[in-house]
Amino acid sequence: MAIAEVQKIQILAHRGAKMEILSSLQEEGLVQLESANSEELELLSPSSDVSDLEFRLHRLSRVLDYLSHWEEKGFVKRLFAQKPQLDYQKRDEVLSFDYVSIVDRVEKLEAEKNELLAEIRFLEKEKEFLLPLENLELPLKSLESVDSVEVLPGSLPLAQYNEFKKMAEKEALWYEVIKRDKRRLYLLIIYLKKEKDHFEPLLKDLNFASLYFIEPILKKADEKDRVKDVMEKFGEEIEEKRVELDSVENEGQKLFVHREELMLVYDVLLNERDKLFSSRLLGETERVFYLEGWIRSSDIKELKFKLWPYSEGMEIYFRDPLPEEDPPVILENPRLGKPFELVTKLYGLPQRGSFDPTLPMAPFFFLFVGLCVSEAGYGLLVALLSFLIIKFAKPKGGLLQFLKLLSLLGISTVILGTLIGGWFGFPIRSLMILDPLENPLAFLGIALALGFVQVWFGTLLSMINGIKNKIYLQSIFVQGGWLLLLPSAVLYGVPQTSQPVWGILTLAGAAGIVFFASPSRNPFARFFGGLYSLYDISRYLADILSYSRLLALGLATTVIAMVVNTLCQTALGIPWVGWFIAALIFIGGHLFNLGISFLGAFVHSMRLQFVEFFSKFFKSGGRPFEPFELESKFVEFI
Repeated sequence: MAIAEVQKIQILAHRGAKMEILSSLQEEGLVQLESANSEELELLSPSSDVSDLEFRLHRLSRVLDYLSHWEEKGFVKRLFAQKPQLDYQKRDEVLSFDYVSIVDRVEKLEAEKNELLAEIRFLEKEKEFLLPLENLELPLKSLESVDSVEVLPGSLPLAQYNEFKKMAEKEALWYEVIKRDKRRLYLLIIYLKKEKDHFEPLLKDLNFASLYFIEPILKKADEKDRVKDVMEKFGEEIEEKRVELDSVENEGQKLFVHREELMLVYDVLLNERDKLFSSRLLGETERVFYLEGWIRSSDIKELKFKLWPYSEGMEIYFRDPLPEEDPPVILENPRLGKPFELVTKLYGLPQRGSFDPTLPMAPFFFLFVGLCVSEAGYGLLVALLSFLIIKFAKPKGGLLQFLKLLSLLGISTVILGTLIGGWFGFPIRSLMILDPLENPLAFLGIALALGFVQVWFGTLLSMINGIKNKIYLQSIFVQGGWLLLLPSAVLYGVPQTSQPVWGILTLAGAAGIVFFASPSRNPFARFFGGLYSLYDISRYLADILSYSRLLALGLATTVIAMVVNTLCQTALGIPWVGWFIAALIFIGGHLFNLGISFLGAFVHSMRLQFVEFFSKFFKSGGRPFEPFELESKFVEFI
């Protein structure tokens, strides 16, 4: 449960070697750069223009996105796909590839594709516009209004048709029904142009909507072409555009072979941009530059070896953090404890003067998740799946640690599920030490006992941390008082273990709390303030009772698994397809139960750590260590 020691690093070197030294630091990834105090040291703040790199990265990103259309699909394939590897010392060789011409070709193809798609959409809309009038047998050109007659195609709500017919019988208006659908009626109306002002309000009252042929449609039509003929022309043009589109897509697919090379280029340029950004943190003069940051003490030797080629024109200084400085936090845990750092980081990193709670928390979290799920079959599935992904997908960083954590929690669930639960709802009685359904009070007792131990242990860690920070009286007499009072009171209150000695120890612990809990110098205020502090025993009681959720979640998982099995047995009675329905219920039901059980177990076990355990001794607020290192979006640097 250690926090790694870090030291401040300060580098003073010749300005001409600035980018080479930054590249070396980036390759090693051992130093977190900090902004140099240029004003105090009377140094210049370097400026670096990254706009060109940003523009090239933007173009590459769009091109890679376009080429990804031909990537092999499928979640499993993508999960287990390996990233291309690149030796970071050969990054300059990657840029010798003429990627600009490839980018230009892909961008041109993408522009052609978008243009063709826009034209196809336009033609399809025009064809769709003509669809209601396709049964009109008159030539399209004849539908244009002449000097004396208004020719008007349009549509009318079906509910208004009777009113329209009555109006047409009374007025000098000719019409023909072209098409009828569920809601509208499509018509061709002809009337004298001199009566236009008379008919327009009448048609408007009937919700008549005119259809006007725009210029592209009229240009398509020859003198004798009907609407159907124009639609056929649109269809032929759409097919021509689709053929062109297929040709563009085929040419784009041929360029897919360059995708991996473009990925390499992207990541190299990405790190060049990051290097330029980081150079803004430096201070410089006409001849030298100044760099400062933080480094893990154990990495100093490795860094010195890396920077040895520049030693003639460079000076490196290391020192411990000053009291007013806020160094970054690096957690250091053994291999088995490393995955549990994810839980700690969700709460926050420890402040300076505190310590890493990961190892004290790990065994409790391991047990609690297993008790909450309590289904060995589910644990086996989770553990196996995590192992397979680690083995074949070879994840890195946080994902790797999360999968390791899942595999450990799966093992916990296998062990505890066998002892107090079952395998997919079927308990193995010979291996069980406790059946929660038959004896839930015993399970509750175990949960509360574990809660008592963890809360007591958290108080012990609080006392140790206080002594470490030289808060002796408060730590020994108050925290130590609780450590003495809590178990003594329990033992004194249980008839089987009730002895006068436990009562005396309870009073001794209470006395330490009463006389030393209050910081007041006034003896009366000190006494009554300390007496009030004894009320915290209700908080301890509430914290311990909170662990009863382990019983609730464990029982819920077991009961749901048994219900799924009961439904399967019922489904088996269905003739012919019963076995198939039962299989679906078994697989779907248990997968659903697995998902909600592990989610609930993770969340509630994490809550017990954050609220009931960490609150006793842990203070978060530390800064994470963020080294200046190579960033990889598409490739893996080796």
